Amino acid sequence: MIITPLKHISRFMGISPNLDIAFQYLAQLKLPDVVPTKEPVDLSDGVKVNVFDYQPSQTNPGSQLEGHQKWMDIHLVASGAEQMAVGSADAVKQTVDYEADKDIAFYEGQPEAVVNLYPGDVLVTFPEDFHQPGIKANDLPVRKVLIKVKVDF
Repeated sequence: MIITPLKHISRFMGISPNLDIAFQYLAQLKLPDVVPTKEPVDLSDGVKVNVFDYQPSQTNPGSQLEGHQKWMDIHLVASGAEQMAVGSADAVKQTVDYEADKDIAFYEGQPEAVVNLYPGDVLVTFPEDFHQPGIKANDLPVRKVLIKVKVDF
């Protein structure tokens, strides 16, 4: 997992070609200009961007962690705030079987951390990072940039 302010995203270049494409995209973003997309935008075969608005919910951290095998997630809060619970395989149990076509399975368990994300905060989850986005931090709606990055390392 990587947690960093957007202004430092270039420090993580070189991990993988697909992450480099995503990080280059993020590096040029101006948060006030970010608008929701109607459909995900393909930056390449292995990098897809979606921007959306939503209202985080008052859920219990660890009650519905998600995990992926083939894709990484990059979460950037453009406005508002959310909390994200994160955990590892040792701290969770699977509750919904893996769906290969959606690259997702669901888990519950004790999160190892709950991270507050504010405008300009980036959180990157790798396949070994179980995460639960969308936990209410305050009453404000969130505008989020979510980038799906195909594992290529």
